[in-house]
Amino acid sequence: MKALLIASLCTVALFGCSKSAAPDGTVSDDQFVTYQCESDASFKVAYLGNEKAVLRLPENEYRLTQIAAGSGTKYILDDGTSELINSVTLRTKGDNARLELGRVVYKNCRK
Repeated sequence: MKALLIASLCTVALFGCSKSAAPDGTVSDDQFVTYQCESDASFKVAYLGNEKAVLRLPENEYRLTQIAAGSGTKYILDDGTSELINSVTLRTKGDNARLELGRVVYKNCRK
């Protein structure tokens, strides 16, 4: 019983130290992937564990969370808002991405 308790506490301690377990922590620059879009725009994304990501633009940085998608991967703002009113949506599939910022859409973006 005592060994089980110690093992559980060690597991919790190790999980708490991982970067992916702390999405609100800082993200190092080497974790970001750059996407270049057909409109000459670009943006960076750091993919974190636990289905989280950080979108970095020149003016802002957004915390995103993964949601169900028909094909590929879809991320929306990690602020508890509904998918229907979400102002930031990132869709990825392989090396391709599409970023929707309000009414502005960046298409054909590639790593």
